[in-house]
Amino acid sequence: MKSISLLYIEDDLDIREIYLDSIKEEVELVYFASDGEEGYEAYLSYRPDIILLDINMPKLDGLSLAKKIRENDSNVKIIITTAYSEQEKLLQAIELYLIKYILKPIDPTILKQALQKAKKEISLQREKEKLIYMLDEATTWDFDAEKLYENGIEIKLTKNERRLLKLLSTNKDKVFTFFDIFNHISHDNFDKEYDANQVRALVKLLRKKVPKNSIINIYGEGYRFNPMERELETIS
Repeated sequence: MKSISLLYIEDDLDIREIYLDSIKEEVELVYFASDGEEGYEAYLSYRPDIILLDINMPKLDGLSLAKKIRENDSNVKIIITTAYSEQEKLLQAIELYLIKYILKPIDPTILKQALQKAKKEISLQREKEKLIYMLDEATTWDFDAEKLYENGIEIKLTKNERRLLKLLSTNKDKVFTFFDIFNHISHDNFDKEYDANQVRALVKLLRKKVPKNSIINIYGEGYRFNPMERELETIS
């Protein structure tokens, strides 16, 4: 199964550090945000499998953020933490189809159980569905396996080429900025400085391997994925 990603939205850096090791024991990729608005932008950019957030966050509170995400996404797994056992908020949270509502201070065992439950649901979803994009009559992009094929023969992609194509194909209606792309391909190298030329060079290399119009340059904004069509295959 491909990597499972988690977006951790928490404004207290000390709390982040306390639970980071427990989180990394269960998921492979972890993204961070410090407030609700930043968290929503990170959600749009990375499309994580799991979101771990606090109810009380600056700029946009956790329940409002979860409701905003749930308007268009019923699949992402959401775990909410809170320092308060408020009945009204708990009732609101139930309507958001959460994996877990966890009281602070967080019990690492409860957090681990919640993450394992989320992973199990994600695994079941992935077993049922396989997403294939048709780039032209001969070329397909297997979103889940992260593999590109031409006439059934795999076209080898570098790690960053795979990351780029995966990011673009998370949302074919979204224009990904240079910064979005750089941030995504460099998420495991925190010391790397932003370089738009590196993004341009990577897009140029990937374009040599995919059909001409699969990646569209939106002048002054960034790049958008442009497949012919999408097939949702059911695995029996």
